Amino acid sequence: MSDLELEFTTPEDETVPTIMLIDDDGNEEAHQILSWMQYEGREFAVLCPVNIEDGAEVGLVIMESVNGESLEFVSDEAITNAVFDAFMESFGEE
Repeated sequence: MSDLELEFTTPEDETVPTIMLIDDDGNEEAHQILSWMQYEGREFAVLCPVNIEDGAEVGLVIMESVNGESLEFVSDEAITNAVFDAFMESFGEE
């Protein structure tokens, strides 16, 4: 995978959807929803951690929408990679 530098800005009059993810140890981490992607008739959210230290690698998270009410982690690596690739293609088009 190549290095990627992303810069996110939000106009002052807009809010960026943010959710908290909780790991197995109970640690919370805020993530912004960067995009919603369709893949094979299913909907996925692409998330990015809110608090990123300068120079740190950014690990995007792919989660699947379940009935439009909740998000679940995607366990299938092929689907995760396909959604990530589609996101990167759309990011390049903007």
